[in-house]
Amino acid sequence: MFFCSATSAKQIDEAIEQGELRLGLALGLGTISNPLNEGDNFPLIAIPDIAYYGERFYFDNGQLGLTLVDEKHHVISLISELNPENRFFVTWHPANVFIVRNAYTEPATRDRISISEINRPNWALDGGLNYQYIADSWRFSADVLHDISGVHFGHRVALSFAKGWQFRSGVLSVRLGLDYLSHKLADYYYGIQADDNVGQTFEQDAAVLPHVEVSWQMPINERFGLLAKIKYHNLGSLSDSPLFSSDESVTIFTGVTHVF
Repeated sequence: MFFCSATSAKQIDEAIEQGELRLGLALGLGTISNPLNEGDNFPLIAIPDIAYYGERFYFDNGQLGLTLVDEKHHVISLISELNPENRFFVTWHPANVFIVRNAYTEPATRDRISISEINRPNWALDGGLNYQYIADSWRFSADVLHDISGVHFGHRVALSFAKGWQFRSGVLSVRLGLDYLSHKLADYYYGIQADDNVGQTFEQDAAVLPHVEVSWQMPINERFGLLAKIKYHNLGSLSDSPLFSSDESVTIFTGVTHVF
């Protein structure tokens, strides 16, 4: 399956054999409308799915991990990945390449600051723990990550609950999520600093971001399938920042999937 953002491939229904390199590609129509003021949109036509699992080490769509506990219902891993918040400032961020993130932008109702007027944030590498509880038809996942690159010095927590329903024609999946961004992390990416030299400053508080995702996958044969996906992401208090022109993002993608 495609679009496994910040989650282990062990969460998906199609297991990856140890030592197997999984290469897949989704071709279709989608777009990333940047919720930041004057941010460039990013069209989505081809989305890769790349994963490799060794005995303990794995790479899964931008996430590098070391599995510490691997039981029937419980999986604990050390993980590391690029912080996804930088995806709104650069086009070719892994969060934009490996997963569809499309934002519906509303007209601005107050003065905004363009991202072209401020200093662009640096890339950051986060590391931490991932825990998964895996049942027959649902799974719970919790990530706790901290900046290990000395860029924003903050931390984030990601909780998600996913459930799937198998039908003769395909698989319906629903995922509920809640992300927490610490004050240091949120302020680094979305605050306005004095050295931005835009005539004002803004300190961004910690933020809680709920989201819900629904996807439908229908296999055509062993290699090809159809995919439809929609995700609503509420940006919470992040939209208080003058950098934002919207308080929500909506992901929409439809296409054909292929596993090599």
